[in-house]
Amino acid sequence: MAQTLRDFLKVVENLPPDTLLCVAEVDEAFAAHVEELEIVEDAKPQDNRKPESIEAVELGNGKQTVLVIRW
Repeated sequence: MAQTLRDFLKVVENLPPDTLLCVAEVDEAFAAHVEELEIVEDAKPQDNRKPESIEAVELGNGKQTVLVIRW
């Protein structure tokens, strides 16, 4: 089922504005629609030499809230 902007905004309306936004593939095939939205409250961004360049987020063992969009 296609995700509407209204549905998306209902999910994220109470998140703090500094919440990280992450994306993850459900499988290797490209999909046209969002499959799932998940709020993870104990995520941990991967330590990186460049703080502005986060390439991976561990979904656990941390203190950061992230919104994961799976397509």
